[in-house]
Amino acid sequence: MTKGLQPMLARDGHNAGLNEVRALERRRIEATRANDVDALGTLLHDELIYVNSAGEIYDKARYLHGIATRALSYDRDFDVRETHVRSLDNLVIIAGTMLGHSRLDGEQQVFHFPCIGVWRKDESGWRMLAWQSSSGSR
Repeated sequence: MTKGLQPMLARDGHNAGLNEVRALERRRIEATRANDVDALGTLLHDELIYVNSAGEIYDKARYLHGIATRALSYDRDFDVRETHVRSLDNLVIIAGTMLGHSRLDGEQQVFHFPCIGVWRKDESGWRMLAWQSSSGSR
């Protein structure tokens, strides 16, 4: 593995939060595959900023509307492979590679893109605060 792609792990004191976020990230991926707006709604922070690989920016309402209307849909092969992680108090940042297929306004998308997700813990628990994927080369 090249130096830039070696996994970066959380400090011991942050492993419990990191493990919880990893489980929630798996739930988010499953809910996204199933276009399950109700499940996604509980996993996404109200202040969500979601930037797709085409550079379009969504807030939580717009993103959930896209999922609900299937203007934005992901195939069963959608996945995220973690390569780097940072766990800092009430914040977890997961970088990796987004894989699979989707449809954006009916147009087939195939991706193998670098991505980053930011999870924040507040009084409502852990929720995804930000997401960005990039179609640029690595």
